[in-house]
Amino acid sequence: MKKRFLLLFLSLMLMISLAFGCGKDTVKEHKTIKFCYPDGIPALTVAKLIKENPVIDKSTTIDYEMEKSPDLLVTKVLKEEADIAIVPSNLAAQAFNKDLSYKIAGTSIWGTLYLTSTEDIEGFEELKGREIYSFGKGLTPDLALRLILSENGINPDEDVKITYLNAASEVGPAFLGGKTNLALLPEPLATSVMMKKEDARIILDLNKEWSNIIGTENGYPQASLIIKSDLIENDLEFVENFIKTYKESMKWAKENPEDLGEYAEELELGIKKAAIVKGIERINIGTFSIEDSKKEYETYYKSIMDFAPDFIGGKLPDETIYFER
Repeated sequence: MKKRFLLLFLSLMLMISLAFGCGKDTVKEHKTIKFCYPDGIPALTVAKLIKENPVIDKSTTIDYEMEKSPDLLVTKVLKEEADIAIVPSNLAAQAFNKDLSYKIAGTSIWGTLYLTSTEDIEGFEELKGREIYSFGKGLTPDLALRLILSENGINPDEDVKITYLNAASEVGPAFLGGKTNLALLPEPLATSVMMKKEDARIILDLNKEWSNIIGTENGYPQASLIIKSDLIENDLEFVENFIKTYKESMKWAKENPEDLGEYAEELELGIKKAAIVKGIERINIGTFSIEDSKKEYETYYKSIMDFAPDFIGGKLPDETIYFER
């Protein structure tokens, strides 16, 4: 009898210890995720998350960190200090080619570059002999402009003169001040300029022209959401929920320009409400899922590889750069 009681007691204690042990295993340790992104248009896709700070996982805090300097954003990624980041799509390839642990989860922003003028310029032939003010020499704006000109019979080194300024923020005032009548401008700067200069108009949408040349539906992926591989591997549930919430934030941003403008000004995201409301269609928040845009990435990277291979780290990234769900 005593032996049976002892066995029953030991069995009960074992069950209790296993129950408590399993309980300890299922309790997630609290962690902080650093989400870095640049100001301007990419920040608009995050505005709802920053403002409302929804709980995605009770054991996880998201530290939203806006980088006003491109160099700071690059440093955060190359030092792997960011767990999640919105970066220029070429930087995602650079990080991958440096064996850094990031994967592309999807596209935050598609191409938002526009050639602007006060003249009615119809057709590429009319650009010959003209001077174009631009920015980002050797970077995406330069790549897109040169490729589009070349594919339409314009030699960018001989048929036109491209004058590079240090940043887009310098090109806008130069155009407004009459130093040039042809300027490559990104949104929302293009809208801001056209609001101040009534006879200014867009004569070339680089994203649409890219689509026509390359044969892709969405154009070129200007900014991408990247996520650390170990975060994906160790907490897939959080990652999936975060992506779902981020996509909802993108959708809300596109469909609610008035509210988005108010959030942007309150959060000091670098864009005025009026420019957001008037230029929301050109801001180009579109398809996110990598499953729907791999072709766009592959052709974008191949075009860079043919034009300026160092821009993506000297080689084409393979399919393991993508986080496919």
